[in-house]
Amino acid sequence: MSAPPVPRAPGSGQAPASDSDGSALPAAERLRLLLEHMSEAFLSLDARGRVLECNARAVALFGVPAERLCGQEPWTVVPALAGRTLHGRLLTALETRQPARFLASLPPRSWVEVSVVPVRDELWVLASDITQREEAQALVEEAEKRFRLLGERFQVALDSAQMAVWETNLTTGQVFRSEGHDRLYGYSEPLKEWTHEMFLASLHPDDRARVEAQVAGIFSTDVRAYTSTYRTRWPDGTWHWLTSRATVMRDGEGRPLVVRGAMLDITALKETELALQEAVRVRDDFLSLASHELKTPLTGLLLQMQMVRRLEAESPSMSLDSPKVRARMEAIDRSLRRLGLLVDNLLDVGRMRQGKLDFLFTQGDLSALVSELVERTRDEARLAGVALTAELAPELVGRFDRLRLEQVVTNLLSNGLRHGGGHPMDVRLERTSEGARLVVRDEGPGIPEADRERIFARFEQVQGAARAGGLGLGLFIVRQIVEGHRGRVHVEPGPGGRGAAFVVELPL
Repeated sequence: MSAPPVPRAPGSGQAPASDSDGSALPAAERLRLLLEHMSEAFLSLDARGRVLECNARAVALFGVPAERLCGQEPWTVVPALAGRTLHGRLLTALETRQPARFLASLPPRSWVEVSVVPVRDELWVLASDITQREEAQALVEEAEKRFRLLGERFQVALDSAQMAVWETNLTTGQVFRSEGHDRLYGYSEPLKEWTHEMFLASLHPDDRARVEAQVAGIFSTDVRAYTSTYRTRWPDGTWHWLTSRATVMRDGEGRPLVVRGAMLDITALKETELALQEAVRVRDDFLSLASHELKTPLTGLLLQMQMVRRLEAESPSMSLDSPKVRARMEAIDRSLRRLGLLVDNLLDVGRMRQGKLDFLFTQGDLSALVSELVERTRDEARLAGVALTAELAPELVGRFDRLRLEQVVTNLLSNGLRHGGGHPMDVRLERTSEGARLVVRDEGPGIPEADRERIFARFEQVQGAARAGGLGLGLFIVRQIVEGHRGRVHVEPGPGGRGAAFVVELPL
């Protein structure tokens, strides 16, 4: 702001002029009113820097009364000014008698913009308080610094995670991509430009149609977000996996305006996934091979047992009739059947993972099959001290896979003997409106409600020492076979809440 246009400065000693009619304010009073209503602080200094005149804004700015300022150098009255910019620049102006404009700080935390104008033998000083402006500027600079630092840290995080962010303005065609974007496509240095055509050209042929359909869906549907996982070919010829999560911003009418997203290199993850799949395949192949290898000696042992019994029947006088020998032979027979069941379960688990569990449906009598298996299990139940009873509806004829249902019944009977705690077992087979209902019930500890669904999963058993034993495959095989017959299986509490009842419902 320029100095007030008066012919003589206040404090010069000259009497102010007045208008001839006496109605106007004297010039000195006009000047006083002007100075007091100014938004700037005003000081007039003599040749030695002593204050001749000051207004209320100057008093407020320096924080001392006017009577203390007048006749004194400002830095004498306010010692904290000594040595500061204001002190030095005013001394220079007093010496050179040259106008000046500068910024200065005042204690404790004020900023002023100062204009100095020599007027005759005085020095007029105008000071505007710009503290708020300077503080705002400082805040802006601090925010910019923080954002720069945040941006640097964000870029480091993106680089460390092998990530990048991008944005495409569909209206202007402008594309933004973060610093690491091009590296994810195999370029060591950023490219001058990146286009949609370059992106499509880098895609694996098997992924291109799917990705193009997703991009086209932005315009043909109201999709708001989508995820793409695809392979991209690097300049060195290698293939890398990327996954990109994008968000579509639309206008009020649903037209897409901006697409922005983040992308991540998941090549290592994909390689690990493929390695795990290969490990699972190798494991299944091993189980299949091991099962077949185990099946061979088991078949031989079963044939030997049959030959021994045939010899016994043809030669009654042979010592094989000894009770001890017979007991051992029966134990071998039971062990062989258990091993055979285990091998069958292992084989079936491998087949199920490959979706190759097959069935051979033929006409048969389910009652006869269950009766045969119950009788075959009685000796084992007797040796375990388990009373085994059965109540079977006669002649339940239908189409089913005999060998598969034999696995179901055998697994349920073995499960009851293993986990029933030596308590009685009961087998019931009854006719229903849709087919047949088989119930194998024991009076053991029972199965908690929370475990009644879980135990049908692969390698799952009820927790607890009393439940130890087995591989946790029997009930899993049971469910797969029953569902393959379009039936269902579940477990429920036994009568009075004692034990467990496995219920199989089959259409015939």
